[in-house]
Amino acid sequence: MKNSYLISFIFLLAISAFSQIGLSVRLKRIQSENDISFVVDTLKIYKDNLPFKNIPYPDSFALYENVPNAEYKFCFNNIFGEKIEKTITLTETNNILGWQEINLYVDQLQNPSSKKLFIKNLKDNETLIIKLKSSGCFNSGVDSIKIYKKDNKFLLKYKRKNRKLKTSDIEVIEMYENELRNLAKVNFVSTSNGFNEIILNEEKFSYTEPSFFWGGFDILKKRLKLK
Repeated sequence: MKNSYLISFIFLLAISAFSQIGLSVRLKRIQSENDISFVVDTLKIYKDNLPFKNIPYPDSFALYENVPNAEYKFCFNNIFGEKIEKTITLTETNNILGWQEINLYVDQLQNPSSKKLFIKNLKDNETLIIKLKSSGCFNSGVDSIKIYKKDNKFLLKYKRKNRKLKTSDIEVIEMYENELRNLAKVNFVSTSNGFNEIILNEEKFSYTEPSFFWGGFDILKKRLKLK
């Protein structure tokens, strides 16, 4: 009887050791469909705290294969230069569920700082200008949004349209400025570029964006429903 239990125990251990789970690891954006390969250098994957795979310049699907049961940790830098870690544990339960898809988002700012935001310091009768100058082989131009404050109310002017801003609109603008101020420096060049600039009185903040890898100005317009 003891031998029978021992054999069963060894058999279960063997199944556990060699069982494979389908794992899909995908790098994605929450706000944009822009290519992530420009901004994610290397995805490091650890299995039970030991190096498992290094995937340099990963595309949207960074991993798509069968892997053994274990604890997996995924490490990468997002477009704001923040070190991101995500850990999951794969067990027999995951086998029942089938393929496991893990989404790693590269455009989520983890630690925004609002102390220096122009939109936070905008006073009555002042105007905040949000500007994008685009340049490229086939297209170039300038687009801008003006935010001003009057009687303690926020108003927006875009092209010939004016409107009062809601609290949710202000939050969207805060998110845009926070992201702009936290974008990491990049070491690639492109034939198409965006020069992002925010201006309040004599103060300016700017960022040159190769290949529009962030796309924040267009995201801002979409969220504010500007056409």
